Amino acid sequence: MSDPVVGHKTFRDGISFRHEPLRQSEADALMKQIDEADKRRAELMPTEQDAVRMMFQAWRRLKELGWRETMYGPTNETVQLIESGSSGIHKGQRWNEWPEKTWWIDGDYPSNPCLFKPMEQQP
Repeated sequence: MSDPVVGHKTFRDGISFRHEPLRQSEADALMKQIDEADKRRAELMPTEQDAVRMMFQAWRRLKELGWRETMYGPTNETVQLIESGSSGIHKGQRWNEWPEKTWWIDGDYPSNPCLFKPMEQQP
């Protein structure tokens, strides 16, 4: 049975990227996971207000874990950043003093983070 290549997977190795073939079976498995995650989110948060409450709970928990709003972040110091819409924690810096919001992730990518935490407070 054939398992054709239908795209590619991208991996970041430090500062460079590499690509590997994406087979139909892998794409099907990924789509199944995406569909299941969509369904689970709809069950957990059926309305906008439910989603807002969940977002507030996540924000509150992150504050309990030591995260602070980026308006209080230091200038020209590498910190950990969380950006709304991203599932990662990134290293970044603010290049200009408050009230400017010039944040950069890894020094190369402009960012609009919502929370920061000093590097020495890593888990």
